[in-house]
Amino acid sequence: MRIASRFKGMPALYAAAVLFAFTSVFVKLASRSFAGTFVSASRFAIGVVLCLAFVIPRRRGLGGARFTDWLFRGVFGALSMAATYAAISLTGPGRATLLTNLYPLFVVLFGAVLFGERPGLRIVAPLALAIAGAVLVVRDGSGASLPGDALALAGAVLAGLAVNFVRRASRSGCDPIFLYLSPSLLGLPLFFVAPMPVEAPTVTAFLFLFAVGIGAFLAQFLMTTGYRSVPAGQGSIVFFAETGLTVLLGTLLAGERFTLRFLAGLVLIVLGLWLNRPKTSLSRGH
Repeated sequence: MRIASRFKGMPALYAAAVLFAFTSVFVKLASRSFAGTFVSASRFAIGVVLCLAFVIPRRRGLGGARFTDWLFRGVFGALSMAATYAAISLTGPGRATLLTNLYPLFVVLFGAVLFGERPGLRIVAPLALAIAGAVLVVRDGSGASLPGDALALAGAVLAGLAVNFVRRASRSGCDPIFLYLSPSLLGLPLFFVAPMPVEAPTVTAFLFLFAVGIGAFLAQFLMTTGYRSVPAGQGSIVFFAETGLTVLLGTLLAGERFTLRFLAGLVLIVLGLWLNRPKTSLSRGH
């Protein structure tokens, strides 16, 4: 895909974060007509179709990556995506996305314990600020759905594992689209437990459903491309930017409302993002 030649490293990760933010809002809008599990299963089905459209003609594959990395990326990725989408349908795109985006903590934890990655001192401050901001959001006194919060946090833990496998497989030469095929395929059984809509969905509802699948496909491709040259711990913090944009979009398009404590948490997250800028940007002062 030509998009890979334009976005690499950090730019690719920030572009993915923007697409993920829009996708989260589309999930909430689609969940007005479909159950969260059905939205998630549909995303996987659309992902399979789009992946195969590129994989089969061009014979994309594992490259030098191990099959177990591809498989575990799919297992943990599919479970994380399903948990996140269910959380969005129970709460809102902004809140669920922010809690799921605690996953950089688990990326660093699992990276150090299971994959031998040394996080370095540079990411400690931005990570601490981002986590402190997330704590303020959880304790914002808004009375949000406890099961929704729990599912979002479970998605964060599972994503922490998945991102490490994404990075390891992509660095070994696995094609980004073939890598995304893994969670898409393994997520298809969700159709067996996803309830069908009670009433006939509108054309707009189906458009939101397709927007979820296409947006997620493009975002995953950009994320995998970015992780080829950015350490997992540092790169994952980029996706806290997704939270701020999702909150804004959720307020404008999905009717979400937030407390001052929630907004204070966002300020800490944005500060963490600023401190997490690449060294080249810091040295040039922009």
